[in-house]
Amino acid sequence: MATSNNGNGNVIDEFEESFQQYLNLFTKNEGFEKQKDLELQLDKDESKLEVDQVFFRFIDMARQVEAFFLQRRFLLSVLKPELPIKDEIMDLKTEILRKEEMIKKHHDKVVVWQNLLAEMHGWAQPNGNYSQFSYFMIFCTFFKIVFIMIKY
Repeated sequence: MATSNNGNGNVIDEFEESFQQYLNLFTKNEGFEKQKDLELQLDKDESKLEVDQVFFRFIDMARQVEAFFLQRRFLLSVLKPELPIKDEIMDLKTEILRKEEMIKKHHDKVVVWQNLLAEMHGWAQPNGNYSQFSYFMIFCTFFKIVFIMIKY
């Protein structure tokens, strides 16, 4: 097994192999109940040492994989500096769309609440328009309800 990280995914292969070794330590079946107490204690100590070694190898390989991807990302940002900027632009556009949807959703809720309050207090005029005073009263009543909901 090669420990160098040059080549086509040796680091990933070694990482996967170390993970498999770590899992195998916990899945292998050893018949400890047939052994003597002293041998059992020695086997437990050896097993603990083996688990520690395999675990530290797994952690080391995880760090190497992380370093590998960080190097690749750095090289990509140096060779093609427009790519990280494009990624940020796409993230910002997605965030803007999400916030616009949230604003639309809240606006729809406000319209529903305004209509509900207008119907409750009979503020609707025959042609369906509301006066300036009616909007103010709806606004005040809406915030009273919101304040009461927040308070409790």
